[in-house]
Amino acid sequence: MDIQKLLYQNPLTFYEYILLGPLAQVYVAKKKTNVPNWMNYSNLLIDKFAIHSSSFFHLSSGIIEHKSSTPDIKVTGYDLFSVNSMFRVMMETYITFNHIFVEPKSEDEKQFRFYLWKIDGLLEKKKFKIDYENLPKLKPVQEKDKQELQEMFELIKTNSFYNSLETTELVKIYDPEKRKSLWKFSINENYKVRPLKIIELVEQVCKTDAFINAYKYASVHTHSNYISIEHFEKTRSKPISEEYTDPLTRLAIYLTALIIEDICKIDENAGSQFTSLPAFFQDFITGINKSIRS
Repeated sequence: MDIQKLLYQNPLTFYEYILLGPLAQVYVAKKKTNVPNWMNYSNLLIDKFAIHSSSFFHLSSGIIEHKSSTPDIKVTGYDLFSVNSMFRVMMETYITFNHIFVEPKSEDEKQFRFYLWKIDGLLEKKKFKIDYENLPKLKPVQEKDKQELQEMFELIKTNSFYNSLETTELVKIYDPEKRKSLWKFSINENYKVRPLKIIELVEQVCKTDAFINAYKYASVHTHSNYISIEHFEKTRSKPISEEYTDPLTRLAIYLTALIIEDICKIDENAGSQFTSLPAFFQDFITGINKSIRS
């Protein structure tokens, strides 16, 4: 297979190949590994990434055939907003997976980050505006969540990485009294901690300007920023060239290459499966990772 030719002449076809081939194969191999219950959430994040990737592929292929289509030329609509919003979700799913389950240098640190992530989720759930008096059927759910949160407050204290941090560093990201549990952070070799915003985590994990700018641009469409609507006005009912659509598809391919290598880093079965892939796929995935991470 001439990867470079396909990557630049028909990236959607290449994207389909890498999703149904390498990603599916290493993930199936990973799922054969028995892991603790909390580690199953790494599989769920991969599932989420794969589902979003499938949606991105179909959206990028075009939706709703236009009335101007002919038997020889098929014309479809391009959903500018959904394609970009989906790409942002794909990036956020990937960096969450990487930050919690791949980047940590030990199992204890990995578990610590997972605990922070779960506590943060339970605290966010408490913020939902629900009138439990008028919705008594939800009362047991509220009580269950409350109990689970208290259990997590106790469980995290048994984690070795938690206990290795100085109190002055720990409170930067975790303080149950203040209902603070920040799972996005950086830590240096001296165990100095710095909380991160989501865009800073994107910069830390994906590194390149192309990914960082794509995330910012996608966010513009997710939040219906003025620039999003202005761009919509300029492109509405007009042909959109492949020069616009193909670069985002190629970034989706590169993102898939990143998660494939990450899966192989944390799972021996996946790593073994990777070595059985066609050499051109191995070389491509390894090369993309070296290029982006260096």
